[in-house]
Amino acid sequence: MIKRWPYFIILVVVAGGVLYLWKKETPVAPPAPSTAKKTSATPPSSTPPGKTFQIDGKKVVGLSPGKEEEEIKKLKVANAVSPEWQENLEVALKAQGGQAIKDIAIQKVDSFIWAQDGVALNVESVIVTLKNQKNEETTFRVLVDAQTGKILKNWDRPVFDPANPRQNFGIKVDSRYHND
Repeated sequence: MIKRWPYFIILVVVAGGVLYLWKKETPVAPPAPSTAKKTSATPPSSTPPGKTFQIDGKKVVGLSPGKEEEEIKKLKVANAVSPEWQENLEVALKAQGGQAIKDIAIQKVDSFIWAQDGVALNVESVIVTLKNQKNEETTFRVLVDAQTGKILKNWDRPVFDPANPRQNFGIKVDSRYHND
């Protein structure tokens, strides 16, 4: 064992020297200015960044950047706004939830035209709040077809939160093991 000590010391000294040289900073010259023209990956948009596009007074979302004006001219809205969309949505949610759903609240957030894959739809952005039989609530967001009330897209997974979250906290004591 004693014969190996010199090798161990040499290994430690060499490793320390390598680390010292590796971490030693060498001055780097600043990059030379480039004379080539810089090109961006996306073509510059001809429209100002804050401009919104509208059809019949409703803003249009989902247009391709830089091609908004061309797409607006080609778009035809595939549905009309119906006053029954909210009732239809509520009926569909009650049918899906069955007896577990006690109350449904639908809060309209925004109304706009959604252009996707060459099709334009009148849509409503809403927040849906469901209450179950235990009075636990859940909330999620949806885009709804403004004519039929069908859900087109949803966010925020609905999870019921307990009405009294501390109800099940604590330790249940078994009386057989205590001298009460």
